[in-house]
Amino acid sequence: MSLWKGHRFMGRQWWDNAPTHGLLVLVAAIWGLGWVAGRVVALEIEPATAAWLRYSIACICLFMYLFYRNGSRENTDLATRMQLPVRGDLRRLLLIAFFSTLLYQLFFMTGMARTAAGDASLIVTLNPVFTAILAVPMLGRRMTLRLAGGLAIGATGVAIVTGWSPNVDIPTATRIVGDILIMFAAASWATSTNLVKGLLEQQQNPSHRTQNPLSIIVWSSFFGWLMLSPFVGWELWYSGWTTPTIEIWLWIVFLAVFSTVISYVWFAQGIDRIGPTASSTYVFLVPVFGIISGWAILGERLGWSLAIGFVLILIGVRMAQIESIEK
Repeated sequence: MSLWKGHRFMGRQWWDNAPTHGLLVLVAAIWGLGWVAGRVVALEIEPATAAWLRYSIACICLFMYLFYRNGSRENTDLATRMQLPVRGDLRRLLLIAFFSTLLYQLFFMTGMARTAAGDASLIVTLNPVFTAILAVPMLGRRMTLRLAGGLAIGATGVAIVTGWSPNVDIPTATRIVGDILIMFAAASWATSTNLVKGLLEQQQNPSHRTQNPLSIIVWSSFFGWLMLSPFVGWELWYSGWTTPTIEIWLWIVFLAVFSTVISYVWFAQGIDRIGPTASSTYVFLVPVFGIISGWAILGERLGWSLAIGFVLILIGVRMAQIESIEK
């Protein structure tokens, strides 16, 4: 009887969480399609201008969502509802913005103009390894043999994807430069992840916490958008303005609204309902959707190097994650 009850309980739990799992699969599909969107936009619009347009839309949506989320609190003024940064947090928020928005977007858009969407979606999967490695100098974590091994195996996977990519229609030198830029983008995001961890650890006492993950995303996006503005001015002066077509605008809106805002909200809901570990496993579906989207929409090629590189990168990431969990 107890065994039957246990199965019934497990079945009920799975059924209760089924919509959340479905939502996380959709998030992975949106992020995978985002690599195709980035490739299409990057081929038509200058990198800083494309990122600036994306975040112009995304920041409006993020501020609206932050205002809505904090609306349930009673007797809150506008500053509290929008979680305006205090002076003590401003320096770290600006650093997060510099790495997560300015550098990441510039590397991402510039790289996507030079490499295939499927290749890039695989390479950026190495991000958790970069995060664990950078936590050594940034957060005082300890370098271990397993962590170094994870980086070496993951880097081997990236080398295979880069050196033996089936997308030979892109000139090899151009594609390698693009892949390197995507790795710089992953490293930039990993740096910002550790900065966010540091800011949240600094505010362990709830009574002194002025920022949460949502407000950090909102304000770092806004500050990063401001940082992008001078680069846009330089691009306009140097290359002039390219009027986006309707198709390009739709892809930009997709990147801003779905890939940046809605997916973040849904992923945060997934973490809240089934936990960060279970939710993070869905991130590994992103390159699968990226490769399929690149093949279906852009006519990119499939090949053995993508499969082998993917497996090696996942092994490297898993080694880094196990090491981080044990700490």
